[in-house]
Amino acid sequence: MKIAFVGIKREYQKMDLEYRNFFTRFHLELPYYYANDPLNEVTVTTVDVDWPDAFYEDNRDAWGNRSDPIVHYQLEEHFVKFNQRPDVVIHWRKWFPEFYKPGAINLINCQDHSFSQEWLKNVKEAVDNKYLNGILCFPGWHKRNLQKETQLPEKLLLDGVTLGVDTDIYIPHEGKSPYEMLWSSDPGRGLSGAIELALKLYQKDKRFRLNICYPDYAATPQKLMHPALVWHGSVKNSQKLFNLFNVCGILPYTSTFKEPSSRAHRQAQAAGCLVLYPPNMGTPSELIMNGQTGIVSEPSTWPDKIIEVINNGEWETIGKKAREFAVSQNWKVQANNFYNLIEKISKEINPYARY
Repeated sequence: MKIAFVGIKREYQKMDLEYRNFFTRFHLELPYYYANDPLNEVTVTTVDVDWPDAFYEDNRDAWGNRSDPIVHYQLEEHFVKFNQRPDVVIHWRKWFPEFYKPGAINLINCQDHSFSQEWLKNVKEAVDNKYLNGILCFPGWHKRNLQKETQLPEKLLLDGVTLGVDTDIYIPHEGKSPYEMLWSSDPGRGLSGAIELALKLYQKDKRFRLNICYPDYAATPQKLMHPALVWHGSVKNSQKLFNLFNVCGILPYTSTFKEPSSRAHRQAQAAGCLVLYPPNMGTPSELIMNGQTGIVSEPSTWPDKIIEVINNGEWETIGKKAREFAVSQNWKVQANNFYNLIEKISKEINPYARY
């Protein structure tokens, strides 16, 4: 199956060579994991670089043995100009009419929760013209919110595929400590609440530490110096980040607004962490099974809950169940879900199509 991801709009040439693949794998995620299936041919459009297959041969030292799946990178203008038709075109977060390919299945990968009038207008026109075949969204709150804002028929909101997690990268390490907590997200999503929690826990037990890191695209927060806080700064997707997840025992995600999904909580579950998440804060609040694969409650209750589950050992039990859940929903599973979804859509469009 030929799959094209269009409209990503990131400048690859500004990234370090060795980080480009990390960006595709651990930030975009979808193209990398769909390319992991040798039956798929995956293309990502770029604004600044064309990478033919020879690129990987010429840069073998930087890319290692190229055990990673091949993702082809093509300039947007070439994608538009050349008369090639993928089986599936996935528009990144919004509708790009210039990248519409007649005869292909055209989808939007939606990871947002509020939309401008222009976004809504373009999507409605694409649906009315029968150009857009559906929107990939997250199950539960995100799908309901998307339907409320777009007023689209439910059949066009496709929640059969969600973001997975690489359970071969995020793995609980031996000696994982519940006193080592982690904040790994945009600071604007509730870091201040996690810091407040860490300071309260430190007053109860001086072993508590909150390890703080954030992605390279996030604004640098003002640092509060305290023994309970360990600042790692901006950390790219790398072994350092993986180790933080795999060693720390608790991820308190003090989200301050409703979110479609959360990479951090999925990665933490895969790493066997106890994840704490506020109620009624979007999709994660519904997907975390309270008391089984995490704790969903008001952050004001977290200090006492954390102390309780550490003392009775329940934090470890919940972490193991979270790991099992993450494996059951990992990228291999999601890629298979995607294949089945496309097969279903293709049969509705063309009953003789086969993938």
